[in-house]
Amino acid sequence: MSLLTNTDRFFTLYSRFLEKPTLWAVAPQKIMRFLFAATSPIWHRLPRGCTTQLDAEGNLKITPEGTENAGVLFYIHGGGFTLGSPTANRVIPAHVADAAGLQAFVVRYPLAPEHPYPAAPDAVFEAYKALVEAGQTPVAIGGDSAGGNLALVTMQRARDAGLALPKVMVLLSPIADLSDNLEKRFATAEAEYLIPAAWAKRIVRAYLPGIDPADPRVSPLIGDLSGLPPTLIHAAEGEALSLDAKALAARMDNVTLDRWPGLPHVWHLKAGVAPAATRACAELGAFVKTHL
Repeated sequence: MSLLTNTDRFFTLYSRFLEKPTLWAVAPQKIMRFLFAATSPIWHRLPRGCTTQLDAEGNLKITPEGTENAGVLFYIHGGGFTLGSPTANRVIPAHVADAAGLQAFVVRYPLAPEHPYPAAPDAVFEAYKALVEAGQTPVAIGGDSAGGNLALVTMQRARDAGLALPKVMVLLSPIADLSDNLEKRFATAEAEYLIPAAWAKRIVRAYLPGIDPADPRVSPLIGDLSGLPPTLIHAAEGEALSLDAKALAARMDNVTLDRWPGLPHVWHLKAGVAPAATRACAELGAFVKTHL
């Protein structure tokens, strides 16, 4: 892995000294959603020639140049189950799909606290099931952070239901285990540059009111991880969720773990602007392409 550029270092500092304090200070999720939606377009660029289209349900179709007849990457955005949207988080699936030579389908799902568990995993699974039953099984699936959690849960449910699975999966710092003291993990992580411990505690309360976080349908690390597609996991070295990434790598059948030092959680959101983010998405896309 090449050294970080000054631009990459700038965005790590930006995460550490602006985004992280904001997540700590702003408790209302509706305000955080507005801030994220307003600022995300500033710090990323879609690949040249890439087009996007929302459907009636709010799902986003992304078509990189030359992929009009290609297969589909089914992508689930992150945001701690409480913020984000297919449009605000479109940069990662756009760059990964472009590198893989695919289109992307970014699924919309309901957010907590207005829609706590199981609204999100049910919506994602039903969207995936609908594509399979329509004869349009995605060739790849991916997700970042909370979206990585939902990607794993969706694959476990699809496998158990006998549905066709994609050929490959990519996960970006997935939340795989909500059953331990998440607040403590974020407070003690040596290089957690983005997510404050208070926000980690806040999202668990919002997403799982009265729900056992040790349920494998909530924490896929606790469930059966056999028979899932070949997987590449990215995580920032030393971030809180790098523990989840390492645990998944130890338990899954066919998985590669790539840890990137000196970067914040899901640094890929700056793709098209920050070289490390663009390079990471290209690596994910190349991994997908080799399995098609």
